[in-house]
Amino acid sequence: MAESLKSFASFNDDSRDEVRVTIGKQTFPILTHFDGETCWERCHPTFISKKRKVILTCPRKVGHSSIRFYLNAQNEMFNDDWVWIEDQNRNPKTWLTDEEYLKFVTDMWQPNKRVIMHSYENLPKHWVEAADGEYNPLTKNAKIIKRGSEESKEFLGDNCPWDYGMKATPKNYREGRDSEMTPPFQDLNFFKDWTSYLLVRDPWERFISGLITEMDNGMSCPWIYDMDADTEEGWERYYNSAKRIIYFCPPERLLIGGLEGQQMNHTFVLSRPMWNGKSMYDTYDNFIHYKHDIDYTKTELGHMYPSQESLKKTAGAIETLIELDFINDKVRQEYQQNQSQNMYAHTHMNVTPEIRQRVMEELQKDEDLKEWWDTCREYVQMDYDALKINKQKFLKT
Repeated sequence: MAESLKSFASFNDDSRDEVRVTIGKQTFPILTHFDGETCWERCHPTFISKKRKVILTCPRKVGHSSIRFYLNAQNEMFNDDWVWIEDQNRNPKTWLTDEEYLKFVTDMWQPNKRVIMHSYENLPKHWVEAADGEYNPLTKNAKIIKRGSEESKEFLGDNCPWDYGMKATPKNYREGRDSEMTPPFQDLNFFKDWTSYLLVRDPWERFISGLITEMDNGMSCPWIYDMDADTEEGWERYYNSAKRIIYFCPPERLLIGGLEGQQMNHTFVLSRPMWNGKSMYDTYDNFIHYKHDIDYTKTELGHMYPSQESLKKTAGAIETLIELDFINDKVRQEYQQNQSQNMYAHTHMNVTPEIRQRVMEELQKDEDLKEWWDTCREYVQMDYDALKINKQKFLKT
């Protein structure tokens, strides 16, 4: 009866626990935490299988909603071991043994494995040494980097969230604001013999899909007019409502973030920030093509919806996951074939309504928004550039 309260209260829990690690001749306690945009496996929907030694990352707008259902069904039907790094499983302690966890944490607290970013002109004494003369647990063994410095750009890349944040709201980035960046999990020795997979969608297509999602923000959502856009008056209301939101939203807030408040993580580029000069595209071992292959059919009222035939014909990226033996084909048959009418059963549960795609196409031709779209394309180009030099990683399916 009290489970809902208990679940809510868990958000107030401090999941950090004190662990004593030994590095060289030193043994010292640390409070474990895994933070920052550089810990990609916690920033983007990621699934792991210990028995396969596999990391599978499915960024938002690249099918992660559907894949969650399929991997859960794989666990239920075949007693598999897939873990989604979310909720309590965001802490590696929940899916590692005590011995593995100590090894994991010890590796993360090796010298220069973590990054602490700051905005100080001169580092205060307490950053290096605590009041009692002992070490500062925040900065112990960490690589300390000043935002906006050449070292920052070399290690983490340019056009990162804080780069825009320092320009847009400089007071938020004055002296005193520090942030910790922990490495991608796969950068640690524990995962050195694991294989990582990244589900990849065309960057501009992913951005447009993410933009449509982020415009559904509650206060001013154009999609409430979906069913009215079949008249001239309805289309005008629909178009102008969407245009208004775009016009007053800085492209940087959509694509790189760095401001206070809710962040638009459905549209963030994936090539920033980097870690040790490498992007996600440089670091992941293999790429999986995001496949959609959806056709639309028109109803008697003139509205367009995904056709049942196309939903049954293709399973999208799930087909590749079956080929990789991540999912048994019986799971696909149970859901995609036997329950194709159920949006939670097929692989395209979040297919963008066709009418929204159409209005976005028209908005891209709007001269009033030309500069806005051009800026967006400049940022998305970073993903295209990173993909181009790593295209050999795509699995042939």
